[in-house]
Amino acid sequence: MANVLNFVAFQAVWFCVILAAAADMLPVAYLATLSFMLLQLYFSRWRLTDTKLVGLGLLAGMMLDTIWLNLGLIDYRQAPQAGLAPLWIGCLWINFMLTLTHSLSWLQHRTRLVVFCTLFAAPLSYLAGSKLGAVTLLQPGSAVLALSLSWALMVPMLMALARVWQRQEEEGKHALV
Repeated sequence: MANVLNFVAFQAVWFCVILAAAADMLPVAYLATLSFMLLQLYFSRWRLTDTKLVGLGLLAGMMLDTIWLNLGLIDYRQAPQAGLAPLWIGCLWINFMLTLTHSLSWLQHRTRLVVFCTLFAAPLSYLAGSKLGAVTLLQPGSAVLALSLSWALMVPMLMALARVWQRQEEEGKHALV
């Protein structure tokens, strides 16, 4: 039941962030993300793992989205600061990272399925964000290809780290990596 709630909350926060970004109501996006993160971490069996994943995902995701921005593949509704992806993109990465040990945990040992799913799910997510007015795919073909391939590489690595960190947390080890 907890995984179902995690999935529903993930979807709700995704829509909230995208719609808030499209409507220039960013405090709503930040509040929704912060609320989900705090609740998830409070009730999580994997609190330390989830915290590490949020930090890593926020850093890696913002870097990835910043690369796409600077390559001219994607434009964001809010003007980026100094060539960086907007903060609301970080909200989406935090939101996604909080699913890896919960509603998406069943994929942790299915690397090929993760790669296959991300090849389609990642660009569909950005296309949906585009239809809702939060992003613009400036070069749709190139953007879809970049999104597909980068996510297909990154998400399996994040899943592998989630597994390692969960095992460490079970064993009482609290290493950073």
